[in-house]
Formats: sequence, C-alpha cells, structure tokens
Amino acid sequence: MFKKRKRHLVPALNTTSTSDISFMLLIFFLVTTSIDSEKGLVRRLPPPPDHTEQAEMMVKQRNTLRVAIGDGGELTCEEQAITLSELKTRVETFVENRDNAPGLPEKRIREIPLLGRCAVTDGHVIALEVSRKANYDAYFHVQETIIAAYNSLRDRLARNRFGHPYQECSPEERDALARYYPQRISETEPEGKGGTP
Repeated sequence: MFKKRKRHLVPALNTTSTSDISFMLLIFFLVTTSIDSEKGLVRRLPPPPDHTEQAEMMVKQRNTLRVAIGDGGELTCEEQAITLSELKTRVETFVENRDNAPGLPEKRIREIPLLGRCAVTDGHVIALEVSRKANYDAYFHVQETIIAAYNSLRDRLARNRFGHPYQECSPEERDALARYYPQRISETEPEGKGGTP
C-alpha cells in the first residue's frame, strides 16, 4: 500500500552573524559620515562679580562705545549709521586710543609679562545693544567684525613686539597680548524696546 514518506526538516537560517554585520555597518557609517557644524560664537563667560566690586561697576562715558543692531538689522555706532568695515576701523581706533585722546578710553599704566610697563585702555567697554527682532546673521556679522578688530590690533602688536604674527605666538605671548588689548563686550537689549513678547 501507501508508504509514508519521511518528512525532511528544512534547516533554519543561521542568524548568529547578523548582529555582528549590523554592528560593523553602524560603526562604518558613524566613522565615514560627516556632520555639518553650525556657525557659532566662542565666548568664555566672566567669573561672577564680587559683591564689593558691584558698586564700582559704573563705566565712564568716554570708556564706552555704543553699537546697536536695530529691528531690521541696521547697524549704528554712537547713534550714527555705519557699515561693518567702518565698525571695524571704529573699534580699532577706540580700543587702541593711540594719542590718548580725551574722547576715547582713558589709559592706565599696567605691568604686563613679556611687554613690561604699558599704557593700556583696559577699562573700555563695547556696549552692544541688540533688538529682539534683529536676525541672527546681522548679530553674527557684527560680533565677527568686533572680534576681527581685536585680532587686528593684537596681530599688529605681536609683529611690533615679538617679530611674528599673532597666529604664531606662544600661549604666554597670546596672554600678554590679551592683557594689552582685553576683549570687553557687553550685550544688552535697547531700553524700552525689548521685554518679553
């Protein structure tokens, strides 16, 4: 009569190496993928103020350069319309105060390592007022221009005192240049125009 056929069992697929392969693919894509980095501003926040110094925080008018970015991105310096290239020149002139002019920041004598006794404008402040409606690009370009002005001053001083550009300075030389031309930027909202929406 009828013979019963033997059923053949189909072997299951061996999936032990699948996890290894997927792990290797993951590592491959992590290593080879490039991630776009966004533009940003590198800032080191100052230490918290000492309570005894708060009473002396008032800055003299001659030591302050007021720069403002309006609602539509318009740029003013001391309430006069200005371009980015003019702003760079204005900041350099203000911070350097080569001739110790009475309308520019006052100079004080300081002892700076590697530079000796120097007359510096370390009490100056660039007061940047930014409207809440101003776009980030305008803000970024203004910050970039102010930093470029400081870097230009430090580069010029490095070439005069050390005989090489700022980019080739040692950490000690960079520290001395930063003490000579300290970067002092204060950011606020225009009075009466800001506030929470």
